[in-house]
Amino acid sequence: MKTYIPIILVFIVVIFTSKISATPISVPIDHWSYQFIERLQAKGILKEYLSNTKPYTRDEVADMIFYISNMLDEGKIRLSKIQKEQLEELKREFAQELKNRGISDINGYKHVIDWSDKNKSVIVDMALRQDVTIKTGDKNDRIFNTFLDFEFRGDIKDSFFFYSNIRNSYENSTEPRPIWNPYPYRYPYRSISDSYIVLEFPWFDLQFGKDAVLWGPGYHGVVGLSAIDPSFSAVKLPIKIWKIKFTSIVGSLRDNIRDDEGFIIKKYISAHRFEVNPYPGICIGWQEAYVYSRDISLDTLNPIMPYQTAEDYFGDTGNNTVEGDIDVCLIPNTRIYTSLFLDDYHPASNPFKRAGFRWAILGGFLIVDPLGFENFDIRAEYARVEPWVYPHKGIVMKHPIPTSYKHFDTSLGHWIGPNADDLLFEANYYLTKNMQMTSSYNRIREGELGGSLYEYDYDILEYGEKEFLGGVVEGKHKFNIGLKYRIFQDSPISVDYSYIKINNKQTEEAKLPNMERYKTPIWVAGNDFSQNIIKFSLRLRY
Repeated sequence: MKTYIPIILVFIVVIFTSKISATPISVPIDHWSYQFIERLQAKGILKEYLSNTKPYTRDEVADMIFYISNMLDEGKIRLSKIQKEQLEELKREFAQELKNRGISDINGYKHVIDWSDKNKSVIVDMALRQDVTIKTGDKNDRIFNTFLDFEFRGDIKDSFFFYSNIRNSYENSTEPRPIWNPYPYRYPYRSISDSYIVLEFPWFDLQFGKDAVLWGPGYHGVVGLSAIDPSFSAVKLPIKIWKIKFTSIVGSLRDNIRDDEGFIIKKYISAHRFEVNPYPGICIGWQEAYVYSRDISLDTLNPIMPYQTAEDYFGDTGNNTVEGDIDVCLIPNTRIYTSLFLDDYHPASNPFKRAGFRWAILGGFLIVDPLGFENFDIRAEYARVEPWVYPHKGIVMKHPIPTSYKHFDTSLGHWIGPNADDLLFEANYYLTKNMQMTSSYNRIREGELGGSLYEYDYDILEYGEKEFLGGVVEGKHKFNIGLKYRIFQDSPISVDYSYIKINNKQTEEAKLPNMERYKTPIWVAGNDFSQNIIKFSLRLRY
């Protein structure tokens, strides 16, 4: 019974709230529709649908497709020939949802199993993917990754929805086995899934299970809540009223901290995001995420509870973070976005000097069809994460508690981790509706002091000063060019060439926690590294 208490309490808390529209099955974050939608948001066509609470549901994407189709039929917007063809491909992908909106003359995608009528729907797909990576230079390696995916989704009488994506993989590689891996006893085999159910009630919908959570703007990463892999289990409450979107989650995380008896200590997250569109083309977001351990309380289950007050009430035993962002699509063919993440805030202190004032920032822009050059876009994005952002003092308590802002060994925020920055320039050109060419430059810098997700220094954070990129700095420069072609449905083949140059390259041991006494994490200077990488990928989905 104890397992179901959080679920029952969430039901009680939200029983009088308004509900979001039906069919809330998520569109996977890596689906090509997100790029198509973002391009039309930047062009101003979908500026009323601007949102950074992702993943989008199939209903949300279908609403956008329906809106574009109507505007196009009425002559109120203009699309290029390739964009029109891509729109038709999306209609085939979302044929079932569009049929409910009155568009019935669509030849939808084929599926392995498709049992659909007015009372129920069950769809099963399979996908096989093969990746081959060849690395030459200062180190030569061959990596073969095979993936087999099973996906099934459906609903029963528009009140019970389900989704499951099971991903199995096997790696055959000449590279050394990773020192730390979430599934050490199964490597090189891996089997993970995103699986959840959604229950529709007269007043609200609730989602239970594992699904991606991507909150905040960003293309190469976000500083708020990123769609980490593997995802974590959560209870999700989405509410949409007029121009306001509110989402709350209570989830279970994993860490590597154990108690005296050797058992992994339980770790949780409560988070909510408030998003408003005050004017078409403007999206303002604000969110909190509270990471805590051992027990769940009524305060952390309350979706509208300010978690900063909950943290004060509990005596600062958890880790509360805040993020605010704004996304603007008012300049023709341009999207500009920025976000600020606060881990600890000291208003009377210098945010660039005080070690305890920990923050991260991200900003970028996307320009679509610059100077009238159709089917082309350019992007620039920069993210900076200050030293000691994401780790929490609970990891050094006696006894330690897992309250750092991470899941397994991955930051819940930006993937670069603390004391690092990320600069990206990218250009994309669509040669046909199915063929895309990409070129990019990416620079990543990681600093030694305050750059670990595992360490927290009381003396420095309380009384010392910080230095961004302090200590030895590892700098990575990556040049990439790639070509992707969608063979049929969602089945792409791609080839990418990258040249990577790393200054002061650090070993894997150097980035692990000092508490691992059998390892010797020492950052060194002068160990430069370069490599050429060719990657082939083929995915067949039916």
